[in-house]
Amino acid sequence: MTIIKAYVDIPDGQIHYRHAPGNGQPIVFLHRTPSSSLSFEPMMRALAGDRPLYAFDTPGFGQSFTPPGMPSMADYGNWMKSAFDVLKIETCAIFGNHTGVHIAVEMALSSPHRVSALIFNGIAYYATEERLAFRARIRAPLAPDGEGAYARETWKMVASLLGEIDPLLIHQEFMGAMNSITGRHQAFAAVGDQDLPSALAKVRCPVLALTACDDMFRDKFDVLLSDIPTIAGHVLGAGGICSPERDAEANAQALRSFLSKLNQNEK
Repeated sequence: MTIIKAYVDIPDGQIHYRHAPGNGQPIVFLHRTPSSSLSFEPMMRALAGDRPLYAFDTPGFGQSFTPPGMPSMADYGNWMKSAFDVLKIETCAIFGNHTGVHIAVEMALSSPHRVSALIFNGIAYYATEERLAFRARIRAPLAPDGEGAYARETWKMVASLLGEIDPLLIHQEFMGAMNSITGRHQAFAAVGDQDLPSALAKVRCPVLALTACDDMFRDKFDVLLSDIPTIAGHVLGAGGICSPERDAEANAQALRSFLSKLNQNEK
């Protein structure tokens, strides 16, 4: 299967995306910080031929434009909706990984007619105190310097999140982080400003929550299912925050099964 890479022009800039053809209602993928749509290529290959697949580089990441100032989660949602308009994606299921979860929830609330289902992997289901503490820890973007200290600090950040896994995957995440010095600061701040539990409680479309058994928010997964019992949940194997890459087949199968059941219930 060939994954097509292209750009979509919206009023604020260009958004880069990956696309694989298929029939029926599309699936849209929204990535974590500081990755890009590249992180979803393994899942796209696992789902080849199922449906039209779109994976976007969030503004500030990958090859998409970097927005000025400090965007809100509503801004990220509006940029994605503008891209949907141009690509004529009228209704879709959205798969979000970590930061992508927050954007997907925003879109499900602001444009419920466009989001038929949400599938999450990794969710920072912070209580208010935890969220505010996270927001307070967000530092200003690292500035490039003549000694390369910003690169070393970025490597330490990536290594602390990924641990000892595939060196090529660590390199991929590191390159994504180096390419989003401003973007990751913006996205983390928007995550810290969003009251995700309150927002998610208002979502009315079907939701499947996934988590790697070793995800950094594994404990939040259990709290989420307790708070909102209508959300379906499934624990996957080891993969950490990189579960969509490291456990692509299991993620694809869980997504495929969930959407298939929804289709059967609608008939």
